[in-house]
Amino acid sequence: MRKLSLLLSLIVVLAACKARENTVATTSAEAPKKSAPAQTATGTDVGATMPEYSAMWLDGSKFELASKRDKVLLVNVWATWCAPCREEIPELQALHDKLKAKNFEVLGVSVDDSSAELVKQFVAEQKMTFPVALDPEGKIASILDTGVLPTTVLLDRTGKILWKHYGPIPKNDPELEQTIAKAL
Repeated sequence: MRKLSLLLSLIVVLAACKARENTVATTSAEAPKKSAPAQTATGTDVGATMPEYSAMWLDGSKFELASKRDKVLLVNVWATWCAPCREEIPELQALHDKLKAKNFEVLGVSVDDSSAELVKQFVAEQKMTFPVALDPEGKIASILDTGVLPTTVLLDRTGKILWKHYGPIPKNDPELEQTIAKAL
């Protein structure tokens, strides 16, 4: 039953990623981005406190989101097979490099169900230097109530969700940059 549930979840995520890929390919650069509006319904909307979350680091050690509460954190949920996820890696890496000295960190959460070694290889190929956690069960997608990849949330130092975005982050996104600047 668990495997069937996981398979159905994966199919939904794949369909959402493929739908987003087609949208990205067929829309112009001036199409509006889709940041989530401020709400309080699910507990993971803008303004809510991010629930507790744990996963595994690439080296197999346990990761607790609460251990990052001293930083402004951009949590990016992605998969190696997701084309829009791949598109935004350079922007995520640039943000991480530019702001890490200011107690800011990008945290990648891979929802791949493949081996840690394959994800490590992908991270190396993409020259990703920000930390990456593994979540093959997709717990983070359930917590964030999303089937869209990538999904990104910005957390302040208390764990409050300041910004939420579905799909790849546009380069030099002014809304994200302003929200990060206020949080720092």
